Order: sequence, then C-alpha cells, then structure tokens
Amino acid sequence: MKNFICHITLLFLIGFTQTVQSQAQIVTDSIQIYIEKAMKLQEEYKYEESMEMAKIALQNAQYNNDDKSLGDIYNIIAKNYEINDEDIKARSNYGRALIHARHAKSLALQADLHNNLARVDTKHNLTRAKGVTSYKTSYELAVKLNDTVRMIRPLLNLGEYYITRSDFDSAYEYLDPARELIHKKSTNLVKAKLTGLLGKYFLNTRKYEEAEDYIDQAISYSLSETKNKNNNNELTSKYFEALASAYETKSELHRKQQDYQKAYTYQKKQFQNILEATEYKKLEELRRANIKYEVDKYKNRATKAENEQKESESEVLKWRISIILGIILILISMAFLISSYKNNIQKKRLNSDLIEKNRELISAKETAEQVSTLKSQFISTVSHELRTPLYGVIGLTSLLMENPEEKKKTEYLESLKFSGDYLLALINDVLQLSKIETNEVKLEKVSFDIRSLLEGIVNSLHTKQKSNNNTVHIDIDQSINTTLLGDSVRLSQILINLIGNALKFTKNGNIWVQVKSLDVKDDSYLLRFVVKDDGIGIPKNKQQSIFDNFAQVKNENQEYEGTGLGLAIVKKLIHLHKSDIKIKSQEGKGSEFYFDLSYEKAVKEQEISLKTGENLSIGTSNFNVLIVDDNKINQIVTQNILKKKGYTCNIASNGMDAIKTVKDEKFDLVLMDINMPEMNGLEATKVIRTFNSHLPIIALTAVEEGEIRNQALSVGMNDVIIKPYDTQQFFQTIMRNISKVKMA
Repeated sequence: MKNFICHITLLFLIGFTQTVQSQAQIVTDSIQIYIEKAMKLQEEYKYEESMEMAKIALQNAQYNNDDKSLGDIYNIIAKNYEINDEDIKARSNYGRALIHARHAKSLALQADLHNNLARVDTKHNLTRAKGVTSYKTSYELAVKLNDTVRMIRPLLNLGEYYITRSDFDSAYEYLDPARELIHKKSTNLVKAKLTGLLGKYFLNTRKYEEAEDYIDQAISYSLSETKNKNNNNELTSKYFEALASAYETKSELHRKQQDYQKAYTYQKKQFQNILEATEYKKLEELRRANIKYEVDKYKNRATKAENEQKESESEVLKWRISIILGIILILISMAFLISSYKNNIQKKRLNSDLIEKNRELISAKETAEQVSTLKSQFISTVSHELRTPLYGVIGLTSLLMENPEEKKKTEYLESLKFSGDYLLALINDVLQLSKIETNEVKLEKVSFDIRSLLEGIVNSLHTKQKSNNNTVHIDIDQSINTTLLGDSVRLSQILINLIGNALKFTKNGNIWVQVKSLDVKDDSYLLRFVVKDDGIGIPKNKQQSIFDNFAQVKNENQEYEGTGLGLAIVKKLIHLHKSDIKIKSQEGKGSEFYFDLSYEKAVKEQEISLKTGENLSIGTSNFNVLIVDDNKINQIVTQNILKKKGYTCNIASNGMDAIKTVKDEKFDLVLMDINMPEMNGLEATKVIRTFNSHLPIIALTAVEEGEIRNQALSVGMNDVIIKPYDTQQFFQTIMRNISKVKMA
C-alpha cells in the first residue's frame, strides 16, 4: 500500500513539473510575440501602440524574471523616447536595459545598447566623454562576438565624433579599421558614410588626391541610392544628407586648392541636396501624421457606426455625433499645431548646437595659432643658442688663418672653417625643415668661387675619403668663370650630401665631380653638376624611394648607417632652384646623380665700387666702433677682427652700458647684439635715438634674419649682420653705413 502511494505521488510530481515547464515556455513565447509586435509598430511610426505592446511584454517578463526579454523591451521603450527627443527618459531606459542584458550575459544586446546609449550621450556637452567610452565598449564587445556589422557601427560613430571635434588623428584610429571591415555585403549607406568621413580626414591632413578619391566614392554610393525606388522616404533622406556632406567636403577641397569656380559649383550642389533631404523628411513626417490620422479616423468611423446603429431613430443623437466629430477634427488640428511647435523647438535646439560647435571651432583655431607661435619661438631660441657658440668657433678660426706664423696649418684650418660654415648651414636647414617643405626658405645671392667651394668640400670629406680608400676627381668646364653669384651654402649642402653618399657606398674606387656649361648668356650660366661613382649602385626599384624622408639603401651583405635625410634634403633644395635631380644607376656598377642650376656671373669688385660709390678697400680709415655684446668670446672675436683692419674698439656688455658709453664718447659706428640681460639691443637703440639720430647702429646678432630685420629697422637700426658672417661682407656692410653718414 505504501509503495502504491509513493508511485502515485511521484507520477503527480512529474506531471505537475511538466505542466509548469510547458506554461513557462508558453509565457516566454507570448513575451517574444509582444516584443516583435512592439518592434514592428515602432518601424511603422506607431509609437503609442508600440509602447502599449512593450508594457504588456514588460509585465510578463518581470513576472517570469526573464532578463534577456527585459533588456529587449527596455531597449524598445528607450528608442521610442529617443525618436521623440526625450533624451533623459531614453538614457534612463537604455541604462535599465543594459543591467538586464548583463544579467542575461547577452554580449550582442550589450554591444547594441552601448552604441545606442553613446548616441544619446554624445548629443550633450556634459555627457560627451561618457558617450565616447560607450562607443569604445560597444566596439570591444563586437570584437569578442566577431560581429562585423556591430564592429563597424561604433567605429564610424567614433570617427564622425572626432572629425566634428577637429581631432583628425584620433578619427583615423577608428576609420582605418572600419575601412578594413567593410565588405561587399555592407549597405551603401555604411559605405557612403565611411568614404565621406575618410574624405574629410584626408582633406584636413592636406592629402588632396586621397581626399578627392574617397569623396567621389561617397558621392557614387549616395547618388545611386537616391534614385532607388525601393528605399523609403526616411532612407532616401539619409542618402541625400550623405550626398550633401560629400559635396560640402569637395567644395572645401577645391577652395583649399584655390579653384574657387569649382568650389562654388559644389557648394550649390550641397545646398540642392540639403533641400532634397528636407523635402523627403517632410514627406516622412506627413506620412507619420497620416498614419496617426488614419488610426483615429477608423476609430471614429467605428464609433459613429455603432452609435448610428443604436440610435438611428434619434436625430438628437445624430447631432451629438456631429458635434463629437467636429471636436475630433479640432483635436487633430491641435495635434498638428503641437507637432509644428515641437519642430520649431527642435530647430532652435539645432541652432543652439551649431552656435556651440562654431565656438568650439574658433577655440580650436586659437589653440592652433598659439601652438604655431610657440613653435616659432622654440625654433628662434634654439637657433640663437646654437649660432652663438658657432660664431666663436668660426671667428677664432678666421683669426688663426690670418696669422702669418705656422702656415703649415693653413690647409687644416681652411677645412675646419669650411666644416664650421657647413655645420651652421646644416643646423639652419634642420631647424627650418618645416619652412623648406612649405616653400618658405628663400635663396641667397652671394659671390663665391666654384673651384674653391668644390675643393673645400672634398677637403672636408678627406677622412671619409681615406677610410674607404677612394679617389675624388674634380673637373670644371674651362669656359666657366669660376666666380659666380648665387646661394653657395645651399649648393654646398647639395654637393656634400651627394659626394658624401658616393664616398660611403664606394670602396677602393673613384668619385668624379663634374661641372659642365650647358648654356652661356651675357649675365648667367646654365650649369650641369654631376656626381658619379663606381660603387655598389642602387636597385631599380629603389631609385625613386631613396629621395623620401628617412629612406636608406640596403643590400644583402650590409646596412649603411645614416638618418636617411640627405637625399630628401638634396631634392628639396634643388626644387628651391626650380630644378630637379636625375639618377642613372646599375646595381654593382655605380651611380650617377646630376642636376642643372642657373647662376649669375659675379660682378667684379671694382664695378661694385663704381656703382655704389663706396670704397671697398677697407682699413684706410681709423674708425672708432662700439661693440655691444654680453658674450665674452664674441667680444674677443669681433674686437680682434676690427683691430686687424686698424679700427679702435670699445666694449659694452649690455644695453644700459651701451647708452652710457654713447653719451660719454664719440663713435663712428655701433655693433649692437639683440639678446642681452638688463636691456636688450632693440630697447637700447630706441633710447639712443632719442639723443643721437645720425650714429650708424648695426644689429650684430645670431637671431634669424627674417625674424629680426623688420624689428631692427623699426626701432632705428640701420642694418643687420647675422653671426657668423663672411668677413668681407662684414666690412662692406660697415663701410656702406659709415659712408652714408660721412658723405651726408
């Protein structure tokens, strides 16, 4: 009997458990049905009905403790609020959905919710940083799922966010991986958005060819879809917006390239497509309103039919129904008015956002200008600090060269001085690399001897020549007058790089340096410079890339040292002369570099004297010069250079001392340093000009000439000499300024 009772009890429990499980499954299925209905109603713009279905599903899911369904339901509710611009409620419900998605351990839903939440947060200043973090979290979850579609979505949103903030480097960090994830099955809207954003990135990083290529792709994707009849009004509006954005970028591209006609044409297309997008938006809004109106209309008809059936014999009731219908029409009109009012508020909010973005852009522009100013100040300071000791080195070398004793050392001193001159020029070029690339460096015109210049270069490279056991041959066309007028420093830099490379890549061989005359005119030569070697040569596939920054030639056996900047600088310097460098090379048989430059014939010293009325034979007058400089070495160098020409000198260590000395003594000229303690040279000159207007004052400074000349002249200085200087030009400048006063 006991066994019988146990069997009956067991069967009852099994049956009860199965019944409960089947009921739970029915509840879960019904929740999913309500969720699907709510989503479908949302897609049909029936937001109130969607909310009703979502609330029914919510009650069942809460009763059943179904976290996954609760996450989906709160997501639908949040989207309804977001569509209707109720961002606070949308954010709150996305947060609730996220909590349930985590409990359900649904990574896919979490990825979607983080993306949706970020979309709301990035609309507002206070929550933008939080929104960016949510986008990144969405991407990380999508990576774990290996879900390409979910990975692309936050990447594009992050790229767009950083581009609107003008942070183009950060934007590219997300656009580049998005580009790799795009595939054939991706929608044209995604492709249009990505290529449009890449176009904006490359435009703002001044890579105009890549920018135009991506912009044209964005236009192609968008344009084809605007003509697709299968797209609904909302989607078509989005494609017109993408097309307008692409035309805006293309207009800006042509504006930066100074093609204002095309810029204007594409700007017109931008506005046309904005209008098209607006028209389709209006159609969609009317469609949504019409759906709501039709629902109300069918309800009214049903009510009217029921009332007519019940009270068909009563005219009074018919009159009441007419009144009710009139009230309903008034309510519909009021609904349209409320909708228009909401649209107006939305427009005001958008205008406010645009004003805020404009302020941010102005702030970013001011920040960029401050950075540019700081960069200029840095370059100026470093340039001055490097030039000052170099001035002492080169000046002392010049004094040693003029010493008649120990003439045996002259050759070495000349090489030392030449290397010092070149080092200064090299430092100038490295410091001004940005100026070279933006075509801001100007070529100088000074007299120089081409043969002395080549021999000096070869002598300075003697150690490198000896280490690889090479022989250098110099061949200058006999028809060339070796004294030329041009930028000898730039030419030295070009040739030192080319000859230095030839010596580096050649062992136990020969290097030929040739200067040929291609054309002779009354006042100029067209010269071809050739540097040829019989070294390792350059592979065909490397002959163009060697001129890029940091490019190096490598072979199977060894890797040559060097920064890889030499040939890049050579190419840029030759471009400054409006010429180009050519190369002939065969691997294992040597290389030949050649380029053509024009140089004026130098005017003889006697002719200069006749034209200017100046006596360039210096040292015939005993002029009294005041040297104002705080650097002791510079004082010694300048004083000795002047004394060797018979000048008398006084020293002042700062601007205050200079003012006092000029008041107490009579001078023929003042050599004034700019950067000094207590009072700088510019301020001292202003004071001196208040009581002495005729005394020649020349700025003798290591500051870049382009930065100081206008300031110097504006405070009353007569001229500028940049340290270190060529001694002959130094005395010519002194004589020119003293002569103007003496002859006046």
